[in-house]
Amino acid sequence: MKKILLAAVVSLAALNSFAQAKDATIEVRGVAKIEREIESFQVDFAISEDYGEIEGRKSFEDLKNAFFAKAKAAGLEESRFKEDKMAFQALHLYREGSLYTLEARSEEELLKAAKLANNGAGVISITATRSKFKPLKDERKYVEAAFRDGKEKAAGIAKAIDKKLGAVLSVIDYTPLDESAEDNFYYKRVVDQHYYLSIKFALE
Repeated sequence: MKKILLAAVVSLAALNSFAQAKDATIEVRGVAKIEREIESFQVDFAISEDYGEIEGRKSFEDLKNAFFAKAKAAGLEESRFKEDKMAFQALHLYREGSLYTLEARSEEELLKAAKLANNGAGVISITATRSKFKPLKDERKYVEAAFRDGKEKAAGIAKAIDKKLGAVLSVIDYTPLDESAEDNFYYKRVVDQHYYLSIKFALE
């Protein structure tokens, strides 16, 4: 009886080992660099009432008029600035003022706009900048490139453990949704972006 029981246990272990070997898989991440083109730059300006002494304090209207006069002299018309009073309230400055967003068409215009701020004086400040991207072109090529990258990685790992790469079992796209803009408190060049796929292969 003991011999029969031992034989059954050995057989069960062998079957389990065979099943595990048969179901062996490998999962890797495929990556492809995304080429993004910048369409424009958005700059947020907060204009708020002066902190100065009562006698020399400038009103919001005076500051706003001076700001747009300076902008016009730099070649940036007032009509290009979009006002957002609610966004200004979110800054919690507790003074009369408003927020204006300019969409600069080039880095040259971005630099001109940056010079409109008060360099920390507080009444006219840049609160945020964003880079607005053009839509992705031919997204399929990034999918294909990411899949090739993942397959090459998987094949290398399979070879290292003396296995052969089998069929694709699943593919999951982990790429973030296509964002039109990246928020930066201060403008900086956009870092590289990538397309990500998680790919599971069977091993033979």
